[in-house]
Amino acid sequence: MMSVRAWRLADLLVAVAVCGWLAPNAWIGRACAGRVFASAAAVPARTFAIVPGSRVHAGRPLPLLRDRLQAALSLYQQGRVKAVLVSGNESPDAPEASVMRDWLLARGIAGDDIWTDGNGTRTRETMVRAVGRYGVADAIVCTQSVNAARSLYLARAVGIDAVAMALPTSLESAPRYLAVESLKTTLAFAEASFRATPERRATVLATR
Repeated sequence: MMSVRAWRLADLLVAVAVCGWLAPNAWIGRACAGRVFASAAAVPARTFAIVPGSRVHAGRPLPLLRDRLQAALSLYQQGRVKAVLVSGNESPDAPEASVMRDWLLARGIAGDDIWTDGNGTRTRETMVRAVGRYGVADAIVCTQSVNAARSLYLARAVGIDAVAMALPTSLESAPRYLAVESLKTTLAFAEASFRATPERRATVLATR
């Protein structure tokens, strides 16, 4: 049987692990306060809308991604952004970036105003490449409310003057998804803290 000292040590290790998991989430939530908005009319104008990738099927975006694209389309139509950067995985089985571009083109956004990144395999990669490859200096990140704080934090961590348009989703009441998102947020904090910030490439769009 474990001794009292061993039990106390185990309790201490559990407490440290829980703090190490939850503390970054709380810090990121506070850091993003006042920079997350619920509508296109409320969000401050920026040069780009950034749409992180999500699942597609049969050449169409599934609901999560479709909602993100619709948000970017609304921002563009209302003059809140000048261009849209779509960033996701691009493979024969999951051509996210191409599907996103085609969806926006079909709804009237000019091709020159859609920037396509087929190597945004993770949200951090999307933000790193937005700066290093596309020269994004400021943006509105279009994503679901449950992902907004992490996505916004990763954008700001690489030097993007970012705000988020947070979209409603039933995932807000899905405990398993929220637990996974919490873990991803902790990992995002660690990566942003210990990995280098990319050098910004000059962009052809004037910043607002």
